[in-house]
Amino acid sequence: MFAFTVFGYRKDGMSEEDYHNYISTVHSAHLKALLAKNDIVSYTMFPKQHNTAAAKAELMSTIYKDQMPDDKIADCDALVRIVFNDVQDYVRVREDPHFLGVVNPDHAHFANFPKTKFAMGWYEVHVADGQVVS
Repeated sequence: MFAFTVFGYRKDGMSEEDYHNYISTVHSAHLKALLAKNDIVSYTMFPKQHNTAAAKAELMSTIYKDQMPDDKIADCDALVRIVFNDVQDYVRVREDPHFLGVVNPDHAHFANFPKTKFAMGWYEVHVADGQVVS
Protein backbone atom coordinates (compact mmCIF):
# COMPACT_ATOMS: atom_id res chain seq x y z
CA MET A 1 0.00 0.00 0.00
CA PHE A 2 0.93 3.64 -0.46
CA ALA A 3 -0.01 6.84 1.34
CA PHE A 4 -0.19 10.42 0.11
CA THR A 5 -0.04 12.82 3.06
CA VAL A 6 -0.86 16.53 2.96
CA PHE A 7 0.47 18.90 5.62
CA GLY A 8 -2.24 21.50 5.12
CA TYR A 9 -2.26 25.17 6.01
CA ARG A 10 -5.32 27.42 5.97
CA LYS A 11 -5.42 30.44 3.72
CA ASP A 12 -4.50 33.78 5.24
CA GLY A 13 -7.35 35.38 7.16
CA MET A 14 -9.31 32.16 7.67
CA SER A 15 -9.99 31.15 11.28
CA GLU A 16 -9.06 27.70 12.56
CA GLU A 17 -12.76 26.94 13.13
CA ASP A 18 -13.79 28.00 9.61
CA TYR A 19 -10.92 25.98 8.12
CA HIS A 20 -11.87 22.86 10.06
CA ASN A 21 -15.54 23.19 9.17
CA TYR A 22 -14.78 23.73 5.49
CA ILE A 23 -12.37 20.82 4.99
CA SER A 24 -14.44 18.45 7.14
CA THR A 25 -17.79 19.17 5.51
CA VAL A 26 -17.58 20.99 2.16
CA HIS A 27 -14.27 19.79 0.72
CA SER A 28 -14.53 16.22 1.96
CA ALA A 29 -18.04 16.01 0.47
CA HIS A 30 -16.59 16.87 -2.94
CA LEU A 31 -13.99 14.13 -2.63
CA LYS A 32 -15.32 11.10 -0.71
CA ALA A 33 -17.41 9.45 -3.43
CA LEU A 34 -14.69 10.00 -6.03
CA LEU A 35 -12.11 8.30 -3.81
CA ALA A 36 -14.40 5.36 -3.07
CA LYS A 37 -15.23 4.96 -6.77
CA ASN A 38 -11.50 4.62 -7.51
CA ASP A 39 -10.74 1.94 -4.89
CA ILE A 40 -9.01 4.25 -2.40
CA VAL A 41 -8.46 2.36 0.87
CA SER A 42 -8.86 5.29 3.27
CA TYR A 43 -9.17 9.07 3.50
CA THR A 44 -8.48 10.54 6.93
CA MET A 45 -8.07 14.02 8.39
CA PHE A 46 -6.51 15.30 11.56
CA PRO A 47 -7.78 18.88 11.59
CA LYS A 48 -8.42 21.64 14.09
CA GLN A 49 -9.42 19.74 17.19
CA HIS A 50 -5.93 18.28 17.52
CA ASN A 51 -3.88 20.85 15.71
CA THR A 52 -4.84 24.28 17.06
CA ALA A 53 -2.10 26.04 18.94
CA ALA A 54 -3.92 25.48 22.24
CA ALA A 55 -4.74 21.82 21.57
CA LYS A 56 -1.20 21.04 20.45
CA ALA A 57 0.26 22.64 23.56
CA GLU A 58 -2.11 20.79 25.89
CA LEU A 59 -1.80 17.38 24.24
CA MET A 60 1.96 17.53 23.81
CA SER A 61 2.37 18.67 27.41
CA THR A 62 0.26 15.74 28.61
CA ILE A 63 2.15 13.19 26.56
CA TYR A 64 5.68 14.57 26.77
CA LYS A 65 5.52 16.33 30.16
CA ASP A 66 6.71 19.65 28.70
CA GLN A 67 9.84 17.96 27.30
CA MET A 68 8.98 18.53 23.62
CA PRO A 69 10.55 21.74 22.26
CA ASP A 70 8.09 23.97 20.38
CA ASP A 71 10.24 23.92 17.25
CA LYS A 72 9.75 20.14 17.01
CA ILE A 73 5.95 20.39 16.85
CA ALA A 74 4.47 20.58 13.34
CA ASP A 75 2.70 23.87 12.77
CA CYS A 76 0.33 22.73 10.02
CA ASP A 77 -3.41 23.19 10.46
CA ALA A 78 -4.36 19.70 9.27
CA LEU A 79 -2.89 16.40 8.19
CA VAL A 80 -4.77 14.59 5.45
CA ARG A 81 -3.88 11.06 4.41
CA ILE A 82 -5.10 9.12 1.39
CA VAL A 83 -4.14 5.42 1.32
CA PHE A 84 -4.31 3.25 -1.79
CA ASN A 85 -3.12 -0.15 -3.00
CA ASP A 86 -1.95 0.94 -6.43
CA VAL A 87 -0.59 4.33 -7.49
CA GLN A 88 -2.80 4.17 -10.59
CA ASP A 89 -5.87 4.26 -8.33
CA TYR A 90 -4.87 7.74 -7.14
CA VAL A 91 -3.79 8.78 -10.65
CA ARG A 92 -7.35 7.99 -11.81
CA VAL A 93 -8.70 10.24 -9.05
CA ARG A 94 -6.51 13.15 -10.12
CA GLU A 95 -7.41 12.72 -13.80
CA ASP A 96 -11.17 12.44 -13.19
CA PRO A 97 -13.26 15.34 -14.57
CA HIS A 98 -14.87 15.84 -11.13
CA PHE A 99 -11.44 16.25 -9.53
CA LEU A 100 -10.30 18.63 -12.24
CA GLY A 101 -13.49 20.70 -12.29
CA VAL A 102 -14.63 20.65 -8.66
CA VAL A 103 -12.17 19.20 -6.13
CA ASN A 104 -8.95 20.82 -7.29
CA PRO A 105 -10.42 24.33 -7.80
CA ASP A 106 -12.03 24.09 -4.35
CA HIS A 107 -8.58 24.33 -2.72
CA ALA A 108 -8.67 28.08 -3.45
CA HIS A 109 -11.42 28.46 -0.82
CA PHE A 110 -9.35 27.21 2.12
CA ALA A 111 -5.76 26.25 1.34
CA ASN A 112 -2.53 28.21 1.67
CA PHE A 113 -0.85 26.40 -1.19
CA PRO A 114 2.60 28.06 -0.89
CA LYS A 115 2.91 26.71 2.68
CA THR A 116 1.31 23.31 2.08
CA LYS A 117 3.67 20.32 1.97
CA PHE A 118 3.21 16.77 0.73
CA ALA A 119 4.71 13.35 1.45
CA MET A 120 4.33 10.12 -0.48
CA GLY A 121 5.53 6.64 0.33
CA TRP A 122 4.78 3.11 1.36
CA TYR A 123 2.09 2.66 3.99
CA GLU A 124 2.64 -0.08 6.55
CA VAL A 125 0.28 -1.16 9.31
CA HIS A 126 1.89 -2.88 12.29
CA VAL A 127 -0.90 -2.65 14.88
CA ALA A 128 -4.62 -2.45 14.02
CA ASP A 129 -7.56 -2.58 16.42
CA GLY A 130 -5.20 -3.34 19.29
CA GLN A 131 -3.66 -6.33 17.52
CA VAL A 132 -0.19 -6.84 16.06
CA VAL A 133 -0.76 -7.43 12.34
CA SER A 134 2.73 -7.56 10.86
